[in-house]
Amino acid sequence: MKTIELLCGGELKFKSLQELEKKYLQNINYFVKFSIKKIKEPRHPEEAFVREKEAAMFLAEIEKKDYVIAMDKDGKKMDSLQFAGFLEQKISYHPGRLVFVIGGFAGLGVRLRQRCDHAISFSDLTFSHDLFRIVFLEQVYRALTIIHGIKYHR
Repeated sequence: MKTIELLCGGELKFKSLQELEKKYLQNINYFVKFSIKKIKEPRHPEEAFVREKEAAMFLAEIEKKDYVIAMDKDGKKMDSLQFAGFLEQKISYHPGRLVFVIGGFAGLGVRLRQRCDHAISFSDLTFSHDLFRIVFLEQVYRALTIIHGIKYHR
């Protein structure tokens, strides 16, 4: 079974979002082995310091064989069908884990960006990190239902 990991900062702040996260994780794990690695968000007044410190923590979790995808506002925009096709291709043909990265408030550090194999943007809008994490999980679940021909997607 393919392994997918999401690297992101911190815990979800709202109980209702925690429940949604749990629901989507259960649904996603029906299709793939999916886990979330939550990195403790660094506290510092300088955004550049935070960005690079967080990047170092993310990079410590990434293995050489991993295919790393940054969730980034400047990434490639896809609709749900395109995202499903992308995910299906990576699940089928990439030998390592798929690792998605959602950076913190300061964005993605230079070294982390350089390590990423791909960058995807879901929208030009700015989302809170908590809310985006749920949107991301919903889209992964939607993509997996599209791949497997299940009626969830409409």
